[in-house]
Amino acid sequence: MRRFLACAFAGAVLSHFAASAAAASETWTFCVASARGGGDDVWITDVFAATRGREKLERDMKAYLATQGATRVDVQCPAPVADRTAAVNAQFAAAEFNRKLGAQLHEVATRDFAR
Repeated sequence: MRRFLACAFAGAVLSHFAASAAAASETWTFCVASARGGGDDVWITDVFAATRGREKLERDMKAYLATQGATRVDVQCPAPVADRTAAVNAQFAAAEFNRKLGAQLHEVATRDFAR
């Protein structure tokens, strides 16, 4: 019985550390798209876990926006960072910057393009 409890405890401890390590290795980003040619429309996503490379995310967002009728857009997704708070702050700064420029901001749910 002791051996079983020791194994169960060790398994619980190891799974806790594995989950912590997985969470620690997660990186975060967001994406911003703007209408090409000086348009006032800007699309911005919420912050999400970066499970793919930037180039793939940018292509996916561009393809999603094309299905919504926005075909002439430039998309940028900043390099993913390990600190989620830093990504949220950068996303907020990007939104504020575009608001100050007078852009019409459109929120894009990550689940809509990052399937």
